[in-house]
Amino acid sequence: MTITTGIQDIRLENITHRYNGVLALNHVSLEIEKGSFTAILGPNGAGKSTLAIILGGMLHPTKGTVYVKEANRTRSHSGNGFINLGVVLVPEGRRLFTTMNVKENLLLGAYGSGQSKVEMMKSYEDVLEFLPELKVHLSKQAGLLSGGEQQMVAVARALMARPNTIILDEPSLGLAPKMIERIYEVLSSLNQRAMTVIVIEQMTTYALQHAQSMIVLEGGVIRYHGSITSASAKEALQKGYFGTE
Repeated sequence: MTITTGIQDIRLENITHRYNGVLALNHVSLEIEKGSFTAILGPNGAGKSTLAIILGGMLHPTKGTVYVKEANRTRSHSGNGFINLGVVLVPEGRRLFTTMNVKENLLLGAYGSGQSKVEMMKSYEDVLEFLPELKVHLSKQAGLLSGGEQQMVAVARALMARPNTIILDEPSLGLAPKMIERIYEVLSSLNQRAMTVIVIEQMTTYALQHAQSMIVLEGGVIRYHGSITSASAKEALQKGYFGTE
């Protein structure tokens, strides 16, 4: 399948966000490198999902600046997030239209990306070629699929927008190991084709096997941002999850 190329680095500067006065993110600054595979890890309540939807352009931060394609996009996004900029979010829980069939869900993924009808159908063909296991489910109601099958549909729907950056919030949540392995196999394949991949996970096992860099988030603060293989990475994970070295 075709991946749109270009500058798509996402950069956050001093992002703070509060929900009804409760602090979720506290002065978070980071840069996602073009073509990287980054895992954002941390315990429950660390602020990971808030960070995910800000990265995807679906939430205005209380304070701070969001840059996409080197331009300030903090207040410029629409209800579709940053889709028109090549950035797509697969949210926690997948959020498929459960009463619609799989094909209808996929076609909706191109909405907001600026594709013509011809381009949309080409994207549809490309996605099915990339994820052939979906072909047998096209006429099925999305809500009747297994959790793993629904997650794959959610990924495919995101790919319909022809993104260069894909963000997934808790993609392994509630799935069997075999399906998690398949999801990460797909993500690694996309990354090998130059797509920037960002996964937000509480469970670290599969993310650490595939990502190149990681961000450890704890209490709304970044405790570590760097290579997974560095000497300080293991210590950062232990401190982030257990508060111990």
